[in-house]
Amino acid sequence: MGEQSCSSPLFLAFYLNMAKTFKLTAQEKADSGFTHVFHLTHEDLTETSVNTAQTFVIDNTLAGDILLGAAHFTVTDLEDASDAAFNSSSILIGDNSLPNRYLTSTQVNANGSSIKASVTSNTYATSNFAATSDGQVELTVNSMAAKALNNIDTGELWLFWTKVSLPPLTK
Repeated sequence: MGEQSCSSPLFLAFYLNMAKTFKLTAQEKADSGFTHVFHLTHEDLTETSVNTAQTFVIDNTLAGDILLGAAHFTVTDLEDASDAAFNSSSILIGDNSLPNRYLTSTQVNANGSSIKASVTSNTYATSNFAATSDGQVELTVNSMAAKALNNIDTGELWLFWTKVSLPPLTK
């Protein structure tokens, strides 16, 4: 994927999953229409409590940043190979004020009705969003009753979003 980049390396490297978040190259942006990507594998799922979601901060936003939607692509469905009854793992992409602002609940579990790829599924009014204060873009992976995410032992997803940071205008 593209080369990593960030505006505040100390903050982002510590606070975000920067080893997994990439700013796309100019060619990748032209090909896909997205500016950023996050790579998730089953190894990232460390939540040990049952029926408990795990949230990843995948990008930060500054007041005035505009987010123009998101998408996901499942390379390999999430699955607990030893438990066919673990049949629901869904993802959301949103921000710290609305967890499903860019991508509503999308099933990515091999034993459920997994969706290979999806794009922003909210209304235009909520999926294109201008941040009014500093915040973050978040990925939430949901579990199911009596199941813990850290038991998932296979799976790989790529999550994409478009962020535009407008420069201040001068006269």
